[in-house]
Amino acid sequence: MSRNKYLLVASVVLSATIYSCKKETQDLVGSQDEQAAKIIKTNSSGSLNRVDLSNQGVTLNFEGTATVAGAKATEAVATNFPYQLVYRGKVNPQVGVNNNLLSALEVSAYGNYYAIGYQTPGKAYGGGVDVIQLQPSGAPQVVGAVSTKDADVTCVTSGDGRLYVGMDLETFENFKYPAPAVVGVIKINSNNLQDAQVVGLEGYSTTALKYNENNGKLYTTSATNGGVSIISFNGDKASRTAFQPYGSARSLTFSNNDLIATNGYSYAKFNVNTAAETDYKHWNIKSDAAGIGAVASTTNGNLLFGNNFGLIYVNKADNSVLNQVEIGGWINSISIVDGKIYVSNGNSLIVAEIVNNKIKVLAQTHFASKFGGEFKVISSKVVGSKVFVACAERGTYVFDLEKI
Repeated sequence: MSRNKYLLVASVVLSATIYSCKKETQDLVGSQDEQAAKIIKTNSSGSLNRVDLSNQGVTLNFEGTATVAGAKATEAVATNFPYQLVYRGKVNPQVGVNNNLLSALEVSAYGNYYAIGYQTPGKAYGGGVDVIQLQPSGAPQVVGAVSTKDADVTCVTSGDGRLYVGMDLETFENFKYPAPAVVGVIKINSNNLQDAQVVGLEGYSTTALKYNENNGKLYTTSATNGGVSIISFNGDKASRTAFQPYGSARSLTFSNNDLIATNGYSYAKFNVNTAAETDYKHWNIKSDAAGIGAVASTTNGNLLFGNNFGLIYVNKADNSVLNQVEIGGWINSISIVDGKIYVSNGNSLIVAEIVNNKIKVLAQTHFASKFGGEFKVISSKVVGSKVFVACAERGTYVFDLEKI
């Protein structure tokens, strides 16, 4: 999701060092709390006027393919995946400071709450986060919000009672952060959002966040001139404790106990305490400068990668490609739930599984066929039987996954 808005500036003044790639502490303007309060505004009250419940209850079947008389035919209901999506409602996007619709890009789950990240489309800045809860009917309700008028939100996650917000901060120099890539850390108690902090990273956009419950650390990647950073906690105080340069880092996953980061031409393992890089592997798959759009780890530790060429299953031990399938469109998110792989690719949700080291596509559903118009899926998130689909300025659609 990085747009590298500062790339031109960096190319002009890089020799003067627009930021230090080695500095692990920064001289800040004012206290951490004072700085964070200027960057992050929290609101722990609900907003019902952005929830759209029209067409609630409509269903979308997953279509499959079958071989009939030697030819491929479309199944109205997939035999291998007899499920449907039941629509429960939509959260319309936040409105930016210039009265513009923000773009919904990602959903993260924590307990019975969910967080939706937003950013401003194009070159302007401004973002936010909605905290939503699902009512007994399954309908979403906005119960809290974050506003970041000078920063795009680029990714969100949670863990240990905190919401973590990856940002691309336009005014980073005003606060003497080393680069536009920063992470907001906000304490959460149900829908109560408080005690915000901001931690500076390296690079031009925060591209991924992963919280490790085993050691209580937060791992991040950042794009151009960035890499892999580790954020640690001393009580409630967050600070960056390690950084490893890794060009145009784009995504993160935990493969068993290994931390794996990727970019457009490689992937590598990083030490979970020092971020030191090991086991660098160059891609032996078709890729390009746009890079890997998504990465996930299977239960056996192998890796699933998605880009604009296909879904790729890789043996982590020897870097061999076990299987690759073309799905069509850019693969921008992967969720694995109960052995099923859910992939979003721009206008649909695709379901697959791995059988004998082969990727088997089971079914897919096309959102535009039910809701009409251009349907740009930025990412999808499957949590148990709940499905969240972030669709840019159209908002975030909420479904139940039910067996037919």
